[in-house]
Amino acid sequence: MHIFMKKVLDINNIKGIRISVKSKFKGSFQKKNKILHSFRSSITIHNSGKSYIQILSNSKSILEPFLKENTLLKFSSKPLIKPGKKIKIYLDHFLKSKAAMVNGYFSMISLDNSKKFKAYIPSIRLTHPEILN
Repeated sequence: MHIFMKKVLDINNIKGIRISVKSKFKGSFQKKNKILHSFRSSITIHNSGKSYIQILSNSKSILEPFLKENTLLKFSSKPLIKPGKKIKIYLDHFLKSKAAMVNGYFSMISLDNSKKFKAYIPSIRLTHPEILN
């Protein structure tokens, strides 16, 4: 069962980076006698600036009731975003609870001046469809 959340979140960051997020519930499954709920976030990064931007890593914090998890994802290919272009990145989330919030950012570098910066992702609210009423 795939449920798309209709709310699109976006945020304008420094250096002309705009990040928008769509999330969907993918389903629930059992693993090692625990029920996990699967979500997928589609993150669109738009470079409206004038310099080439490269993504170095992604840091995210998942806040579930009674649980907090921090992760750092290093990109092996280090995506490059040309001025005026967009890329999509997909993140999968496997939760023990039916609701959570994800906060995070991308560590990036401007290739024109070699300055590193953080581009923040809008807060992602993940909610199982049966609790949306």
